[in-house]
Order: sequence, then C-alpha cells, then structure tokens
Amino acid sequence: MVILFGVLLLFRGYLPGPLRRLVVDEADILETDTRDAESIVEETDSDEEEFAAETSDIQEEETVAYGAAVLGSMCVGYLMGSFLIGMLWATPLFVIAYTWWRKQPIYAIVGLTLLSFGIAFLFYDIIGIPIEEGYLHEVFL
Repeated sequence: MVILFGVLLLFRGYLPGPLRRLVVDEADILETDTRDAESIVEETDSDEEEFAAETSDIQEEETVAYGAAVLGSMCVGYLMGSFLIGMLWATPLFVIAYTWWRKQPIYAIVGLTLLSFGIAFLFYDIIGIPIEEGYLHEVFL
C-alpha cells in the first residue's frame, strides 16, 4: 500500500484531475480551516491588531499540535487494531476514521475504504501472510 501511494505521489503530475486532488492536498495535512479566526482579526481595532496577531499565532500552533496528536493517536490505534483484530480489518477502519476526520465527502470515504480493503485483501491473497488474524482471533477461536 505504501509503495502504491508512493508511486501515485511520484507521478502526481500525470494523474487525471479528480485523482490528483485526492493524492495532492493543497493545504497542510494538519492544518484546519481558520477563516473564522482571520475574520475576527480583520474586525479588530488598530490598537488590538498586534494582540490579535499574537493570539492567532498561538491558536495556529495549538491547531497544528491538536492535528498531530489526533493523527498520532489514529496511527497508534491502527497498530493496536492490527494486532487485536488483524490488519485486513483494521485498515478500512483506519481509512474511515482518517477520511471522516479530514471531512472528506461520503463518496470519497466509501471509495477509499473499499480501495483500502481491496488492496489489503490482494496483499493477503498474493503474499499469503495471515493478516486477517489478530490476537483476539487466536484467543477466542
């Protein structure tokens, strides 16, 4: 899966428009929409502009830290889920959680989830490594 997405990034200039938009994210991956904060800064008086700029910088740093914490938590959850229920089943759950967090449209969530399961299943089928079995599978079955 990493190799596939690496190749997509490598050839992103040659991809069709809709696929390119999925591969190349114009905004920073951990950045959120801050239009409300910017509009508040524009409405402040000239005396308060310096204070608002400092507040905006602090708020932006907190937003980036929050995004990094959420993404890191999702990655740890993916690893723990892979261990407990198997990578075949944890991969689509991770894709659903990540795309929902990034506020992607529902068709992108469904499509990327099906694509991730298909790639994981092909990986399982071709290589033959038992990624469908997790620790809970061994304990209860």
